[in-house]
Amino acid sequence: MTRLSIILLLTILVSCNQKESNSKTIHETKKLVKSTEKNDNENSKDRLKRHFDLNRITPWIEINNTEENQVDIQLSNHKIKWLTSDNETKIKIDNDLFTLKDKTTLNIVHYGKDAVDFVNNWDEIKLYKHNNREYIGIRMSFSPCTGLGCSFDYFLIYDVKTKSKNFFGTFRTDRELELFDFSNDNKIDYVAKTFNGDAHDTTPIEFIYQLYSMDTDGKFRELKDKNGLKYQIQHTTFPNDATIKDKLTEHWIKKIK
Repeated sequence: MTRLSIILLLTILVSCNQKESNSKTIHETKKLVKSTEKNDNENSKDRLKRHFDLNRITPWIEINNTEENQVDIQLSNHKIKWLTSDNETKIKIDNDLFTLKDKTTLNIVHYGKDAVDFVNNWDEIKLYKHNNREYIGIRMSFSPCTGLGCSFDYFLIYDVKTKSKNFFGTFRTDRELELFDFSNDNKIDYVAKTFNGDAHDTTPIEFIYQLYSMDTDGKFRELKDKNGLKYQIQHTTFPNDATIKDKLTEHWIKKIK
């Protein structure tokens, strides 16, 4: 074989290898784009759940009202009594007896803050121990419920030390009773949820998550940044148009990944 033939043969082999390499690079790039698109298209609700899971405080004890008729509850060294009648519902935690008749939620639930005296049943009670303090959380509802009334839940967060009572409500969002410590500052945080939109899914729906933090007096207050802006997450869904993806807008204390 002549020197010219060898050079031509090597040139052809190099060219083929480059084409194969370029083809492989294009193929890998397409795979990366698809993978990125898959991550971008990940369900916003799942992203939020993962984010909250990482910052959730684990309860010490959890009790569920499976029979819906438990009125005397022993929660570690605390005694809770549930007292309900046609006129009002009262709760007694240890020696602290109080009514729900005049209580309202701290957050806007749906169109406004809600009166908690709608409640006549408790579903779940959790005891939290955090930074040498104890907190009792109670998830409450109305039973038997009908229609949209079944989509409401109310939450009492009770500071054992100060006997302070904080009430929140949700409509058509998850029913989880949760406390957090987003800043790792030993203070407990609560994520309140607001539902904006038509309850029958004829319009885009906006779920607003707002951050509250408990002060030393046992009261929750809205947590804001140094410029006075509230920490909020807006999760917008489009139930009446499946072609539009969910949208997540955040001004939050931690980046949601």
